[in-house]
Amino acid sequence: MSGMLTIIIIIFVAAVITGIISKKNNSANHNEYGVPFGAEEKYKLALNPCTDGKPLMYDLTTCRHCVRVQDFLTKNGVEYNDVLVDRFIGNARIEVVAKLKEYNPKASFPTVVFPDGTIIIGYRETLLSETIAAYKKSLEK
Repeated sequence: MSGMLTIIIIIFVAAVITGIISKKNNSANHNEYGVPFGAEEKYKLALNPCTDGKPLMYDLTTCRHCVRVQDFLTKNGVEYNDVLVDRFIGNARIEVVAKLKEYNPKASFPTVVFPDGTIIIGYRETLLSETIAAYKKSLEK
């Protein structure tokens, strides 16, 4: 009996860790459309990237490459917006992923959209550096 209980506890802990059972992504924390409370502006930006003149990164809470890109952008003094796609549920997530697929048909993460239309998928340091330099130069004009 105690062996079975141990297995159940292990499965439960694994489910919590992987997000299967999560208090963060349930309908109590989202509006009726699936947008997390407090993330309405992020949702608007996800559907209309760069309308504020800043790059937009589509990322996930569990993505290590996303963290590397965030750190790189911050280290290089780039103000950007990020949209944590896995925080949206229902119709909101469907719409955000559909918009992401317009820029990256595979919908992989991270995907960064720059105001000039440049799209960078994944952590590509050289391409990020070049794009950031061009972006900063465009801000000087």
